[in-house]
Amino acid sequence: MITKETCLELLAPFSRSSLEDSKNMAFLNRFDTKFVLRTGGVSGFLKNIANDYSVLQIEDMVIQSYETVYFDTPDLLCFNMHHNKRAQRFKFRTRKYLSNGKIFNEIKQKQNTGKTKKFRQRRDGIPDEIPNPGFPMLPAVKNLSDFDEHFIALVNTHGYGYVGELIPSLNVYFNRVTFLNKNFPERMTLDFGLSYAFNGLEFKLYDTAIVEQKREKGPEKTFSQEYFRSIHKNPSGFSKYTIGISLTHAEARKNRFLPRLRSLAFEREAAA
Repeated sequence: MITKETCLELLAPFSRSSLEDSKNMAFLNRFDTKFVLRTGGVSGFLKNIANDYSVLQIEDMVIQSYETVYFDTPDLLCFNMHHNKRAQRFKFRTRKYLSNGKIFNEIKQKQNTGKTKKFRQRRDGIPDEIPNPGFPMLPAVKNLSDFDEHFIALVNTHGYGYVGELIPSLNVYFNRVTFLNKNFPERMTLDFGLSYAFNGLEFKLYDTAIVEQKREKGPEKTFSQEYFRSIHKNPSGFSKYTIGISLTHAEARKNRFLPRLRSLAFEREAAA
């Protein structure tokens, strides 16, 4: 298990980057590569990349916490597309950045080219210091589980109106550290403290950390990839959504994900 306090100590040697720096590496149309670590491996990972990456700092905070509500059809179309290995698939969610209160409706689309594309819609009602024409002001979402006419418009605009009814299917919480490569256009995230809640149940993954590399171009070699090769760690798919659905929805078909589920250490308890 890794705590925020321990993570902060490990991040002390890293230089800092600003939110403005990170906008140059937003990569809403990108290639993703994921690596799954036990939390005991986070220390070695961070010590080995400290010279080559900076840490994103927002309002004196380098660890950001997220709350996300995912939406799916009543028969879990989005989950089943992933389970059935559909190369082209999608997810719908509302995400809140707890450090600054910003909220976005999002569509995350996996393309058959291997690229991930994201469409976003700002929903917190907080004006940008610098006006952003890509995110026009919309009424704030007061309850992240609300799938309102503005989210419906986003779905329809990008060609997903055929999906039909979308309802809340999963709540996800986690902490994230974002790294920017000093020498190469690459953004990387470290997620830990992952927990799920749905229908009165809560699952906490206390021994899992996820590293995700994000680049506009294909699988260029970066320092972090060299590190993972040195410890014989291969890329590994890990979808927060499909794991969460598998844990919280007894009716979900999850055969494909059982090996991953068996490898996870988690706690199950009643949600508050």
